[in-house]
Formats: sequence, C-alpha cells, structure tokens
Amino acid sequence: MTYQVVLSPDFEKETKIFFKKDPVLYGRFKKTVNSILENPECGKPLRNVLKGLRRVHIGHFVLIYEIDNTNETITFLKFSPHDKAYK
Repeated sequence: MTYQVVLSPDFEKETKIFFKKDPVLYGRFKKTVNSILENPECGKPLRNVLKGLRRVHIGHFVLIYEIDNTNETITFLKFSPHDKAYK
C-alpha cells in the first residue's frame, strides 16, 4: 500500500528552523520518514488526549503523525523537542 504524505502548516514551520541549523538531524529525519512510509505502524501509539496518533523519537526530538487508512495518507503533525512535543 502506498501512502501519500501530508504536512501540517505548523510542521513545516518547525522543521524549517531545525533543519537549517542541524543538517545531521535532517538526515536522521529523512531516514525515519522513509521507514514510516514503508511501515506506518512502526511508531508507538499515543494515549489519552492524543489517542489515534503515533510518535517516533529522532534524537531529542519527537515526530508525531497520524495514519488515515481510508484515504491512504500519513499526516505529519508535529516535530519538536521532547519537552514541548506533547503540549
């Protein structure tokens, strides 16, 4: 199954800042996104208020995304440091 990638507006703002400052982080991010596209269920499911979302750690950062199997899309919602990711 091939999934389409959708980026939230907040996600685009957050990633521009981090990736300009840290190209190594960008490389790790790309590798993680490729593994998510191959196996969307690889991220850990979140609970409570964030139920239905998944997360993957990339260093000290957390990538939060949502899988929509009916429309075959993966929406990347948030990429931020761990202490700010769940707020």
